[in-house]
Amino acid sequence: MKEVMYRVTAYVIAIAVFFLIFFLAVSAPLVVNDSDFSIYNPGWNGCSDLAVRTREMGSFTSNIELAEGKRTEVTQKELTEYDVEPEKTGMMIIGPRQEFSGESKGFVHDFLRDGGKVVLADDLGSGNSLLDGLDTNSSFHSSPLLDLSFEKKPKFGVAYNTTEHHITDNVSQVMLNEPTAIDKDENATTLLTSSRASWLDKNENRMKDDDESFKQYPLITVESYGEGELILVSDPSIFINSMLDKKDNGPLSVNILDYLSQGRSNLIFDESHREMSFVNTIIYTGEVSNQVAGVLLLFFGIGIGVYHTWTESGDTILKKLKQFLFYFIGEEEGDEPIAKVLNNHPDWDKDKLEMINDRFVKVDKGDEEFGGS
Repeated sequence: MKEVMYRVTAYVIAIAVFFLIFFLAVSAPLVVNDSDFSIYNPGWNGCSDLAVRTREMGSFTSNIELAEGKRTEVTQKELTEYDVEPEKTGMMIIGPRQEFSGESKGFVHDFLRDGGKVVLADDLGSGNSLLDGLDTNSSFHSSPLLDLSFEKKPKFGVAYNTTEHHITDNVSQVMLNEPTAIDKDENATTLLTSSRASWLDKNENRMKDDDESFKQYPLITVESYGEGELILVSDPSIFINSMLDKKDNGPLSVNILDYLSQGRSNLIFDESHREMSFVNTIIYTGEVSNQVAGVLLLFFGIGIGVYHTWTESGDTILKKLKQFLFYFIGEEEGDEPIAKVLNNHPDWDKDKLEMINDRFVKVDKGDEEFGGS
């Protein structure tokens, strides 16, 4: 009996793991990611509304092929694993929080050189780790930008100095949320700047100190890069759900998406450089990390522990489950002694053996139903 129980326990665990992995796989489109700036995040700090707007524009929709042959792809793996035609593709990288590998930098360099368009929106994250690997002198400052032109709170700066460009069409004011500034390449064009009453808060004390000068700072720039274009945005927060309806942030985001899609059939939202829980990592990448393997081993241990502590009612549940499992795997179900006897004497009557076992063997073991004590 003990051998059968161990075997049944193994089946239970195997099936539980199977259904766990199956559930994660089929539920992936429904599972949300609470990471900042993720297009899978419907919360205030996510960019799900931006993804919805791509669908409303009629040019893109996430992972669904349209009649026009246009689609939006979501990269869950490293950029180097993505096969694209740069001249037909735009890329959005919003608020990256993980460093870019040398291979990813090389991919983006080649992508831009061969005609791709990239929007990199960052403030104090890992955007510079990508720019360091590109042929540009542009970078994001490492300090937050404060501006006396603000609404409600100083961190909500309002920028209104724009340069005529498709991206700034019908955009007169943009509300920011704790931005930084861009130190731009001399060949880059500034599309949006802060007011003249703004400064970089180097010591982050929320005050203007003597060594912090008032100055206009670039907030959005565009520069040619080979056959492509690199657009930098110094505040990824303008794309989050809670900010899209502020000032002209909505028209600005639509203009950027439209500019990326002009003459192109694919738009990539890079989701591979943000922090995710290991569950979301399985869902989005399909990769089982050491951490996940550890959790599965934990489930295994819990299963063994539950088996050894099952009560009499639990034993009844096990018996029902065992019957299902034996039926499921197509094997003969029965108590171990009966199974062994039938294995040696397949022509014997199983019903009679079960009757003998119930009436005599269980009595010897103290079965109360048959007078045992």
